[in-house]
Amino acid sequence: MISIDQLREFQAAFEQKRLSDSKRYKEFEKLQLAFVRRYPIERIGKLTLDEYVQGKGSKDSFCYWLEWKTSDLGHIQGTPAKKFGVFYNKPNRRYWFAAKWPNESAALAGILAEINRLLEAGRAGGTVALQKVALAPLFKGKLLFLYYPKKFLNIFSENYVDHFLTQLRLNEPGAHLDLISKRERLINFKESDAVMHRWSTYEFCDFLYQRWPPTAKPAKVTPGLKDYILNFPIPDDTEPEFVNLQAGETIAPPSSGTGGNKRKMDFDARSQRNKVTGNQGEDIVYLVEKRALMQAGKYYLASKVKAICKVDDSAGYDVLSFELDGREKQIEVKSTIAKVPAPNTNFQFYLSANEYEQAQYHSNYYLYIVFDVKSKSPKIWRIPNPASLEPKCIHLKPSAYQATLTVVST
Repeated sequence: MISIDQLREFQAAFEQKRLSDSKRYKEFEKLQLAFVRRYPIERIGKLTLDEYVQGKGSKDSFCYWLEWKTSDLGHIQGTPAKKFGVFYNKPNRRYWFAAKWPNESAALAGILAEINRLLEAGRAGGTVALQKVALAPLFKGKLLFLYYPKKFLNIFSENYVDHFLTQLRLNEPGAHLDLISKRERLINFKESDAVMHRWSTYEFCDFLYQRWPPTAKPAKVTPGLKDYILNFPIPDDTEPEFVNLQAGETIAPPSSGTGGNKRKMDFDARSQRNKVTGNQGEDIVYLVEKRALMQAGKYYLASKVKAICKVDDSAGYDVLSFELDGREKQIEVKSTIAKVPAPNTNFQFYLSANEYEQAQYHSNYYLYIVFDVKSKSPKIWRIPNPASLEPKCIHLKPSAYQATLTVVST
């Protein structure tokens, strides 16, 4: 999970916008209430085809309200009208509905029954019951939000939900959650925070979009910007490979920063761009460790692998894993978009004092360096006991000092 200090910093930056947009949020609430008053739950089962469908020209039908009149509360446009289960195909002058229904009336009755099931499950808070409702995901998401805006999120695109889960470090590679469970994870994060639980859902979504705006992949990447465009594959879709590299004797680079064959890769956690790179590498290593234990038949150990980086960024390592014999394995992950370095090449990365101390303290501490992290086949260099490589194979140079002053008089 994102660190509380960073979250508070982002919330403080958003606060002015949140306060200045208070009237806008009130308008959103009025629009949501207008929909519910127009179509209260008790009316849904009584809707006629003309009152329900789009395509016959009415701008007051249930589906027209859902898709267009309430679009400011969350978009579900851009997908076929089939998501509503039945609609009027104007060019063909006939109703469209799924083949499982004998006619449009039966289709409508079945869909309205599913909507009532959905809203009952939403009222009761039953995730499993919600998952079983046979309606299109976008349709389900918009309905749940409109009727229960305090309990459900108005972000309906799964890609966007995945994006925000990743930015907040709430994702869990290999979990294979459905869209309802993913949105539930986001709303639970909001409600569990001392600041955001007082926000409306509209404010929370604004915060997410302003802080981490999702970006579409550009058709053509501008030269010189390719390294700054972050289009990572989902960790579940990657096939990482371990590479056998040998750490040779390292000659300390000149203090002036000139000369030598050193190469500074993008491991610097102080950069937001490289923080995202680091998150991707951590997720990949977490998934690799679980997969390896499961493939070895060690399912219990696989279930105990933890992404420590998501709950404690002061631990001095990112992933807690296990050897096949059950011994704990602490793994610090460093990630880069660069390829595996050529032989006789130095490269630099940052190792915190805490990470170095943990490497000395734990007998089974590993450093995993993930190269080519943006590809679907990243390469992992696994280095056991990295502290033992210093000073011969790792040269450590202080980059900051903790200073202490004592005031004796005023």
